[in-house]
Amino acid sequence: MALLGLYGKPVALGILGAVLLLWFGAALVWALADGDRGPHALQRAYKVTFGWGDGL
Repeated sequence: MALLGLYGKPVALGILGAVLLLWFGAALVWALADGDRGPHALQRAYKVTFGWGDGL
């Protein structure tokens, strides 16, 4: 995302940011529906959204 911002592509940056925000929101709702609360729910949503980068 930083590269998109550096090279002046605000539309692409906005679309990517919106997709990530929606994905994180859906993951957070899923974690809350599963019974997680507080920081643990946020941690689960973060792992679902950005956890794929751990394998790089």
